[in-house]
Amino acid sequence: MKILYDITQLFDYIGRINGTKRHIFEIAKNMIISEPQNEYLFGVRPSRWKFLNQKDDLIEKILQINPKIVKMLGFSHYMWLNEKVDIYHANNKVYKTFPANPKIVLTIHDLNPILFPENERKKQKNLNSTKKSIDIADAVITVSNHVKKQICEIFNVDEKKVKVVYNGCGDEIAKKSFEEVNEVLNKFGIKSQYILFLISSRDDKHIVNFAEKLAEKISSLNLNLDIIVVGDRFKNKNKIKFLGYVSNEELSALYSGAFCHILPDIKEGFGLTVLEALKCGCPVITSPNSPMEEVAKDSALYAKTPDEAATLIKNLLENNNLREKLIKKGMKRALEFTWEKSAKEVINIYKELVSKK
Repeated sequence: MKILYDITQLFDYIGRINGTKRHIFEIAKNMIISEPQNEYLFGVRPSRWKFLNQKDDLIEKILQINPKIVKMLGFSHYMWLNEKVDIYHANNKVYKTFPANPKIVLTIHDLNPILFPENERKKQKNLNSTKKSIDIADAVITVSNHVKKQICEIFNVDEKKVKVVYNGCGDEIAKKSFEEVNEVLNKFGIKSQYILFLISSRDDKHIVNFAEKLAEKISSLNLNLDIIVVGDRFKNKNKIKFLGYVSNEELSALYSGAFCHILPDIKEGFGLTVLEALKCGCPVITSPNSPMEEVAKDSALYAKTPDEAATLIKNLLENNNLREKLIKKGMKRALEFTWEKSAKEVINIYKELVSKK
């Protein structure tokens, strides 16, 4: 098969790695490893051409795997694709292709621009563009059954058209030794037990608000725990310390040394940090009735509010057996999610579509 894979979003926020960028990179890498006999082209839409000379860790690595980047000529909802390919796999947005007529796969990571819009005008614009993209695609991939249900209900899509391919957790995040953890904690001046939060940008202010309310609650309960937030920086306050962006090695150590990781996010399409924490032997508290519950199942605890989370934290402090049980369950659960498995599932979707030509 000849496959054109859209990596446009790797050129968003150069130097910052979020779940979507990690997904695009890992699927591309593991498809090539799994089935090297296929021919792979990486496409970039016009909006990111000006960033093509910029590099970060993911871009450097993907160019080492396959340097074949092509500029996709898109305008309105059409894309000029003169070169014949069997599969055109887009991420988040797809153009109708001509004159070539490949099978089209669309990955939708979440529906946040529609469910949590900045304003009504942008909501309507994203509704229209997403509907057009879904209509153009032969198959739609998403990262959880939670998002699949949203797609089918909002856009009245046949559920057979929407396939779920879970994210994986790669070797870049791994449990660290006691010595490795201590080295990183000393570097950041972390001296007490801590709860770990992660944010990808200032758009995650709702997570920061949750952390701030939780800090007040654990102080009122006289619990000797600090709160560490990794990602975009805000001003340190009370018991909350913002570390900014860290390396994968440092993040692995922070997961491994944390009392627990909390992801109180209703916006997540999958919740990759939950999986990363479980892999590193870090207990997790996250939102119920969410994609994270789909991922973690009974290897995590669930809370809707800071007060509920504080109660669970107090229970974990008083019940080490429960904490150890969650760690064992979590590490076992994390083994079920690999990028190799995810990439093979994507390739199987390609093969199914091509066989119908």
